[in-house]
Amino acid sequence: MHNLSPSIEKELQGYRVSFRDDAKVSKTFNHVDELIEYAKARSGAETSRIAISMWFRRYAFFVTAQFYMFSKHRLIWEGTLQDIGVLDDPEDEHWLPDFLLKINRWSNVPEKESSSALHSILSSFGADAIRTFSGTTKISRLVLWENIWSYTVWMYSELLKQTDIKTRVGRDIERLLEDETWLNIETRSPFKRFIGEKNVPESMNPYKRVTCCLYFRIEGQDKCAYCPNKNC
Repeated sequence: MHNLSPSIEKELQGYRVSFRDDAKVSKTFNHVDELIEYAKARSGAETSRIAISMWFRRYAFFVTAQFYMFSKHRLIWEGTLQDIGVLDDPEDEHWLPDFLLKINRWSNVPEKESSSALHSILSSFGADAIRTFSGTTKISRLVLWENIWSYTVWMYSELLKQTDIKTRVGRDIERLLEDETWLNIETRSPFKRFIGEKNVPESMNPYKRVTCCLYFRIEGQDKCAYCPNKNC
């Protein structure tokens, strides 16, 4: 177990992950209702269902960062959802918060434990949050999983360009598409459903969602470029 080097911390900043709260302004959401109201206020969504979808489009950066650290560095974070703070600039009209990791402890993952590590990320930072909000707001779990996948598949398309780790990254992608990795999380891999028969580079050219994130239902907004509903 160890802290990250400054160079790796800098890599994580690209996924809106921070390790410092110099102004002491980070938010911690201990109650579901509190986070829903925050998401409604920041997104402009009228309903909890739409607001939580918009929240997961931001939270997806954090989950994608966990996959990135595992696949590139074979490191897994020792924190929990309770160890995350949200750094949000109220003047940021695009609502792009940073995620503050209150502890900076990471463990090396042996290759033989790769599937278990991926399962742990999916369970601890994906399923636990998704179950809570899908039950409260009645939004489809698939929508929230695809909000995460949308950034994860982009991240993996970039990692595959690094020849020194390309083979390992490819194996990790295969594991995420296998139903076994999702044991006690989902019956089948949602990521496999989203990518279909394409590989990662093919799925990005052009990228198209399977589910609708409901962004178009916020007043003044249009459908996303990758929306599956052409006539929504």
